[in-house]
Amino acid sequence: MYDSLIERRSMGQQELLRKLREEISSGPMNEREFWKAPELSSGIARGIVAELIGNASSEYLLEVFRMHPEHFIFWCDKSPRLNAAAVSQRGIKLSRIKFITTEKDLGPTLRIAFEGGQFYPFIVAPSYTSDIKTLQRYHLLAQKSKSTLFLLADKKLSSAWPISLQLEINFSGEGFDVTIHRQKHGIGK
Repeated sequence: MYDSLIERRSMGQQELLRKLREEISSGPMNEREFWKAPELSSGIARGIVAELIGNASSEYLLEVFRMHPEHFIFWCDKSPRLNAAAVSQRGIKLSRIKFITTEKDLGPTLRIAFEGGQFYPFIVAPSYTSDIKTLQRYHLLAQKSKSTLFLLADKKLSSAWPISLQLEINFSGEGFDVTIHRQKHGIGK
């Protein structure tokens, strides 16, 4: 695995994308695994890029994480958005979450999280780019690592095609009101 990480870091972006496409196309893609998710009977596919918007998107993610207590989370942001006490109050151990705050480009940081293999099956970042090449790279890295990248959008959803799932999540009287804007990954079992 270490040799693979060194090899990937020394590659150019185009070469890395080509190699990832080859590796992904050689594996079985028909068998999708899904995460259980509240108010979403289909679940959330593993190995995709999902974009969330709405006043309850962070709360929704915390509920998804609470439903999967054995997995680690990589939470990357440009400024602290999540209150650690609130996370703990929702029954999520803080030791499961790696918080990264950086003002710089998030791309290299996210790439390291993906290259960590399946150690971080949940990766969270702000939806800071609509660049197709960047999102395509994230899409390929997510498929390869089977990590699900959750992009938290502020105002509107992206029209970029590499994003497989787009949800608008708001609070309602009964809990979460989930609206699916895009779902390209099929239906969970």
